[in-house]
Amino acid sequence: MFAHVRRVDPGGMSQSRSPTIESTRIPALCVPALLLAYGILRFVDRIGGTDESGPLWVAGHLCFLGAIVGVAVLDVLLWRSLGQSLVTDTADVLGLAGSAAFVWVIVGDISPSIHSELPVPGPVTALGPPAFLLGIFMLLGVAALRAQFPWPHWILVVVGFSCVAASLALLPLAAVLLLVGFEPLRSHQRLIGERPTVDHRR
Repeated sequence: MFAHVRRVDPGGMSQSRSPTIESTRIPALCVPALLLAYGILRFVDRIGGTDESGPLWVAGHLCFLGAIVGVAVLDVLLWRSLGQSLVTDTADVLGLAGSAAFVWVIVGDISPSIHSELPVPGPVTALGPPAFLLGIFMLLGVAALRAQFPWPHWILVVVGFSCVAASLALLPLAAVLLLVGFEPLRSHQRLIGERPTVDHRR
């Protein structure tokens, strides 16, 4: 007789869907989609030879801004699902601080008057991107250590974001890697923050 795995809520009712998966599904899809859109718009804009204030350039930066916000949303959802600890709290603070730094820079690029009144300090520009990356890497790493997120997908996420950091020309590749890497956050097969219980009655 084989034991099978059921997901049980505190009241003893089995669950077929995870609230966390439902909440992460949209940002886990939107982040790679927006990065791909940014890559395509950037490529078309460069072919057209337009200036940095053209509509394609602005649209691309808005897509990038949306992707950054999407990662910040994932940071918060993962942190809430994994529970509070020194590591997860630190990761969430790093991720949100890095996202805020990116938003500051991108919004100022789109509207230079913002940078004239609120220039981005050097340390923010230098430390923002590493903090942004460390946040999402650490949170998904904690989930992987708890067997709640597959390590191969964690590697794909790391490589995907590393491509973005290395060169914006690699945005399409990064988008594909992140689309696959984030798949467990859109799937019912892996439930972040939820530990399965074993039912021996069968």
